[in-house]
Amino acid sequence: MRLISQIAGRFGIAIGEKEALQAIPVIGAIGGATINLVFIDHFQDVAKGHFAVRRLERTYGSEVVRAEYAAI
Repeated sequence: MRLISQIAGRFGIAIGEKEALQAIPVIGAIGGATINLVFIDHFQDVAKGHFAVRRLERTYGSEVVRAEYAAI
């Protein structure tokens, strides 16, 4: 409750106790959506790297790719 009031105060918005309590689910949904986007972005990057390595392994062989990775 205090956090919502402080945030509203920074933006110059007068907010009552009822409105602050009603905003909690909305703030939670926004936070959850943000976390989901971060995880999706991370795992898409991991998948791109994984499939790039698989493609290199099919082209040059897994031993060559592993040796080059170890050299890096």
